[in-house]
Amino acid sequence: VWVSNPHTVALLFQPVLLRCHYTTSSSSSSSPIITWKYKSFCAPSSAASDDPLQAGGETSSSSSSSSSCPDSSRTVRIVATKQGDLVTLGDFYRGRSVTVLGGAELSLGPAAWGDSGIYICTVTSLQDLVGNNEAVAELVVLGEA
Repeated sequence: VWVSNPHTVALLFQPVLLRCHYTTSSSSSSSPIITWKYKSFCAPSSAASDDPLQAGGETSSSSSSSSSCPDSSRTVRIVATKQGDLVTLGDFYRGRSVTVLGGAELSLGPAAWGDSGIYICTVTSLQDLVGNNEAVAELVVLGEA
C-alpha cells in the first residue's frame, strides 16, 4: 500500500483527492476492505516549528505515535470504509460529498477547515498477510489570505 502524494496542500472549498494504491497477491474474488482514518495534527509545542507538516512528526507509515503526541491528545475518526462497491462513511462525514473512488482513492469534495490532518489508508485482505497494509497522507487546507 502506498500513497502517490504523501503531502497535499489544498485550498479551502476546493475538491481534494488523496490517492492510495495497493497490490494484492490474492486471486480470491472477495474484495479487500479499504479504510481511511483521520488524525488531527499534534498541537505544536513551544520548541516545535510553526509548520503544521513538521508539528506532527509523522514521517513514517507506522501507526505508532510518538510519546509526545499520543492519539488520546488528538482527534481520531474513521472517514470511510469500502468493500467492493459499498462505501460507508463515518458519522462526522455523513452529509458531505465524501467517498472512496476507484480502488482506494479518498475524495473529500470541497475541503473544510477541519480536514487538515493525517489520513491513513489501510487495505485489509484476509488472504494477503504479507507486506505493508497501510500508508499515510498529510493534508493541509489553506484559506484565502
